[in-house]
Amino acid sequence: MTSGDCASALARLYEFLDKELDDADADTIRAHLDACEPCFDRFGTEEHLRALVKRCCSTSRAPDTLRVRVTQVTTMTVIVDES
Repeated sequence: MTSGDCASALARLYEFLDKELDDADADTIRAHLDACEPCFDRFGTEEHLRALVKRCCSTSRAPDTLRVRVTQVTTMTVIVDES
């Protein structure tokens, strides 16, 4: 895998998790995750985090301060050094 492949896959990871990609793009991300252990690990972490947040916050509304913190952490930018 090249770092460009990883950067591209990770840039679209949230769209993939939210099932917002068309079938061809989803298949491309899925194939990359199958072949790239670091990206697959990242996917697993994000998927687990989302499930945890959903489970913990589904019974009552989280405090606004927590919602802001979770949003900030889950939308951070990933910078891949291609040098």
